[in-house]
Amino acid sequence: MPSVFITGANRGIGFELARQYTADGWTVYGGARDPDNADELRALGGAVFELNVTDHDQIKAAAHALKHQPIDLLINNAGMSFGEEEQFGRFTNAQWMEQFQVHVFGTLAMCEAFVDHVAASERKLIVNISSGNGSFGWDRGQGDYPYDSTKAALNVLTKGLSVDLKGRGITVMCMTPGNVQTDMTGPNAMITPLESITGMRAVIDGLDMSKTGTFWRYNGEAMPW
Repeated sequence: MPSVFITGANRGIGFELARQYTADGWTVYGGARDPDNADELRALGGAVFELNVTDHDQIKAAAHALKHQPIDLLINNAGMSFGEEEQFGRFTNAQWMEQFQVHVFGTLAMCEAFVDHVAASERKLIVNISSGNGSFGWDRGQGDYPYDSTKAALNVLTKGLSVDLKGRGITVMCMTPGNVQTDMTGPNAMITPLESITGMRAVIDGLDMSKTGTFWRYNGEAMPW
């Protein structure tokens, strides 16, 4: 039975990933900042870990608890946004750094902590949830500076990991789920979590080492860096 570890699994995109993989027979491990408010995630039947990706001790504790468990797919999904405060002249350096801690430092800490788990699995996949806002070749309109720049940094991180982990047979890629209707984006976003995650899973199912270090949309379109 394949297994997946998903950060930020108690809501939005993360929860839909957990729900679909559970329904497909995968063993699902979910990270949630507040597991006491993760009843729906816990009801799926998988293990739920207290996991704020800015807390590297919590990351190490989760990895230690699963030290003998291969992880076929690590999905670094935890993310955040300050909404309109992301725009020019409206955000603070502290807010900017908080997003770096989540999107960049937290993702790298997860990869470092779980690399042996992934390497021990059959599928050997790491997927980092990015955004078209982090692409230099994507028309993203108005700048959301902390979010956009940290997602661009995540893309660079992904490229580096794809090189460093290639010798261990691990495929590392990043993916944009699209403009999804979640608590972060609101109900007027373009697509539903069901549509986004169904498409993302189809892309993930087709991954192999020939696609390491690449960037894809949920619908299977290649993304420019």
